[in-house]
Amino acid sequence: MSQVKMVIDTDGGVDDAVAILWAATRPNIELLAITVVHGNVESQVAAENVCRVLDLAGRNDVPVYLGEASPLPGAPFLRPADFVHGADGLGNTNRPKANQSPRDGDGVGALIEVVKRNAGEISLVTVGPLTNVARAIRRDESFASLVKELVVMGGAVTVPGNALPAAEANIAHDPEAARIVVAAPWVLPPLLVGLDITHRATFTESMLREIESSANPYSRFLAAPLRFYQDAGGTFCEVEGDFPCHDLLATMAAVLPVVRGERLPLGVQTGEGPALGATVADLRQPYFARRGGGSIQGDDMPFHDWRIGLDVDIEMFRREIRGLFGI
Repeated sequence: MSQVKMVIDTDGGVDDAVAILWAATRPNIELLAITVVHGNVESQVAAENVCRVLDLAGRNDVPVYLGEASPLPGAPFLRPADFVHGADGLGNTNRPKANQSPRDGDGVGALIEVVKRNAGEISLVTVGPLTNVARAIRRDESFASLVKELVVMGGAVTVPGNALPAAEANIAHDPEAARIVVAAPWVLPPLLVGLDITHRATFTESMLREIESSANPYSRFLAAPLRFYQDAGGTFCEVEGDFPCHDLLATMAAVLPVVRGERLPLGVQTGEGPALGATVADLRQPYFARRGGGSIQGDDMPFHDWRIGLDVDIEMFRREIRGLFGI
């Protein structure tokens, strides 16, 4: 399997921790940097969690940078996600302080720099609000064109939101940033990994029990955070006891054929109203294509070419979890 140069942009919660651990321990991923953004917890707390996970993985070579601590203007107020991730972002486990700390310099500048140094080679995986990436796009107009592939954990196209009625949490925390990122001139259509599939690719209760009984060091570190996260995290899953690991699925999707993305026009609702933060894909397009192509959209419509994750290989996802935790 070919090597993947990756940068992760994260808000430091429980599913972020699993995603970072998976990426940091996978031999075909060259993890060049991790940037931190507000979201699940305050950005400083999120950065400390990232450093803890890198300690666990033995990857103190991966630099961590603090990014934006607040969203762009116009974002709605959302209650803290302590009922999902704990006040410490790791299920209120209060882990010891990490051996490393975030590097000096701002996360947005670091993100721009690492992309420029590796132009056309970076898989950028965002698993938090899109504020850092939007700031990078605004600061450097060449940024999007230098990224090889963008994978965004966010959105809800065919299902309800979780943080707002129509909005998934990462989009809801900063809808304007999401709008900027969706509209940017990416080289390839980015992949949106949203609630449409993350609520189907799940941990099961039996898998969690195996993790809790395992002597694997990764299991010992993450079993309690995952048990805490299971309750609220599994709210929208169909099977009792199942719960998603949104960020892990998005990170896998940058490396493995675990998600099928369908190319569709995508927009983000930023105006006030009940659909604030909605990610709207024009689901009519496949029907138009069968009738000979074309669209009834005008050029002024705020839609952009993306790949929307609508199908997922659940068994592949769970095999990777079992491999990570040794269960």
